[in-house]
Parts: sequence; structure tokens; C-alpha cells
Amino acid sequence: MGPWWLYALVFLFGYLTHKTFYFIRSIRISIMLIRVSQLISLAMLVKSTEYMYHSHTARLRQLKEIEAPEEDIRDLRRSFNAEISNYKEVAIKAILEQHPKFYNSIVEFDNWKAAMQYLEKNKQFVLKLLKQDKK
Repeated sequence: MGPWWLYALVFLFGYLTHKTFYFIRSIRISIMLIRVSQLISLAMLVKSTEYMYHSHTARLRQLKEIEAPEEDIRDLRRSFNAEISNYKEVAIKAILEQHPKFYNSIVEFDNWKAAMQYLEKNKQFVLKLLKQDKK
């Protein structure tokens, strides 16, 4: 039987190696979860924006049917554009505020346009993920 301290060192090295690889793996998984949650959040924001446009279109159609003055229609469009711009800005800001400062380097967007580019870049993944339960 060899020296006991050699067995202790091999055990200690194995234990530390296991902990290191486990730590690296858990960081990788947490980054993946954050990115997936960002993509799902952005997809939900896009869908909610789409519903807002549908309701706006229905309201415009209703105003045209009752022959509302053109000024009222213009005011409605102007207020809707301001509202939708504010909604987009506040929604992205809310997503970004949910991330701890530690994860700021993995967030690939800081405004609506960059967020939509990020979503477009991952479009196939999001569609696959959202259609997964519909089978």
C-alpha cells in the first residue's frame, strides 16, 4: 500500500475537478435559461403589440363606419403611435431591469430595434419552442 497522503491528494484533486466542472456547467445552463427567457419574453411582447395593433385597427374601422371627423381619426392615430412607442420602451426597460448586473454582458439588446433583431436572429428557435406543446 502506497503512502496515504497520495490517496488523499488524488481524492482532493478529483473532488475539486468535479466541483469546477459542475460550476462551469451550471453557469452555462443559467446563461442558456436567461437567453431562452429573454426570447420568450420578447415573443410575448411582439404578440401583445400585434394585439394592440388589431384593436387599434378595429377602432379606426369603427370611427370610419360612424363617419367620425378626420381630425378625430388623426388624433387617435397620433395617440396610438405615442402609446405604442411608450409601451415598447417601457417593456424593454422592464426586461433589462430584471437582470442582475452580473448578466449584463450576455444581454444582446438595449432597445426595441435591437431586441427585434435579436428575436429575428433566433426566430426558428422561438417558433420551435412555442410550437413544442401544440403537437
